[in-house]
Amino acid sequence: MQLIDYWVGVPLCCLLSVYQRVNLLFRPAAIKPTKKILFIELSEMGSAVIAYSALANAVCQYGRENIYFLIFKINSESVEILNVLPKKNILTIDSRNFFAFVFSSWRMLLKVRSLAIDTVIDMELFSRFTMLFSYMSGAGKRIGFDNYTAEGLYRGKLLTHPVFYNHHQHMQINFIALFQAAVNYQNSQPQIKENVLSSLIDLPLFVPPAETASAALDLLKASGVGRQALLEKKVIIFNPDPGTALPIRGWPAESYTQLAKMILQQWPDYYLVVVGLKGAQKYYQALASELNAKAIIDLTGRTNTLADLLAVVNNAALIVGNDSGPAHFASLIKVDSLVLFGPETPNLYRPLGDKVRIFYAGLCCSPCLSAANHRHTICKNNKCLQAIGAAEVFAVIKECIEKRENKH
Repeated sequence: MQLIDYWVGVPLCCLLSVYQRVNLLFRPAAIKPTKKILFIELSEMGSAVIAYSALANAVCQYGRENIYFLIFKINSESVEILNVLPKKNILTIDSRNFFAFVFSSWRMLLKVRSLAIDTVIDMELFSRFTMLFSYMSGAGKRIGFDNYTAEGLYRGKLLTHPVFYNHHQHMQINFIALFQAAVNYQNSQPQIKENVLSSLIDLPLFVPPAETASAALDLLKASGVGRQALLEKKVIIFNPDPGTALPIRGWPAESYTQLAKMILQQWPDYYLVVVGLKGAQKYYQALASELNAKAIIDLTGRTNTLADLLAVVNNAALIVGNDSGPAHFASLIKVDSLVLFGPETPNLYRPLGDKVRIFYAGLCCSPCLSAANHRHTICKNNKCLQAIGAAEVFAVIKECIEKRENKH
C-alpha cells in the first residue's frame, strides 16, 4: 500500500496540483461556510483518542449528525468506542487486500460526494491517498498538514487551508489546529496562529457494557485468576507485542521477563495477564517458561474487540506496554498505564491523561521514526528501548501499587 501510495500518489498529486493552479486562474474558488465535516484518519487506532478534542469541538459547534469520520474498517471500533459520533457517520474502507481497498475507496468516495460534505479535515501526515481523496470528495474546504518551507514528504498543493505541521507540539494540539482552521482561518501564513489549549476536552470515561464486563470476568476466572485477586484488582496487564508493522517499537522480551520476576517476588499473590493478538503468544510462552505458569495468564488472541480488551484491563491495577493502540485506549478507563517509548517520541504521541507514566531513554538517535521518513528506519537494534531497565519500570509499578493500596 505504501509503494502504491508513493509511485502512484506522488505523480497524481503533482498533476492535480498543476491542474488546480491553472483552474484557479480562470475559476477562483468560492468557499462556502462549513456545515458538514469529514475527518480522515485511516490507519492509526491511537490517533482516534488523540483526536478526541478536535472531534468533540466539531460536534459541539456543528452537531454530531453533521460530523463524519473515515477510517479503515479494521480500526473503526477505535472511533466507535469514543461514543462521540453516530455509528452511521463512521465511514470505512476495507484494507484486507488491494482489490477490496480500491472498490471500497471508490464506493466511499461516491458516498461522501452524495452527502455533500463541504469540509474535509485530513489528519494523515504522509498519505497521498487521503490528499487525493479529499480533493476528489467535492469539498470546497480541504484542510490538512503542510510543510510550508520545511523538508518532508511531497503531497502536492491541493489544500485550500494548509496548516503547519508542528513536530514540536503534541498531535492533540496539531489536530485541534486543523479544526480551528476550518472555523477561524486567517490571512497570515503559516496557519494557524492561535493558542488552542482552551479547546482541550477531557477524554470520555469508557464503562464496559454489563454483558462485556461479565464476560471479561468469566474469561479471567476461567484462565486461572483467583476470585480474591479480581476483587482486589491484584492483576497487572502486559501488552508486550509491538505488532508486525513496527517491531522496532518493542521492549525486549527478556526485559518483560525480568520485570515479571521482580513483580511476583514482591507480590506473590498477583497475576500477570498477557494480552495482544494471537501472534503475541510467543511473549506469553517466554514468560511462562521462566516463571511460575500459574501466575502468568495467557489472553493473547482471546479478546475479540477493543471493548473486550478494555473490560479485561478494567479489572487490573495497571498495564505495562509498548507505544501502541492499547496504551492510548487505557486512558479511557483511567487505569495506570506505563508506556515504553524509543523509536518514536512521546512529545508527539504520548497517551493522554494523568494516569500515564512514560519511559524514554532519550538516546541521540531517538526518535528515528517520523512523518519525514514515512516511519521507516534503518535501525535493527533498538538500544533506545534496551536502555530502559526492568528495575526502572518496577520502581514506578511499586509506587503505583503502594499509592493504590494506601487509598484502600
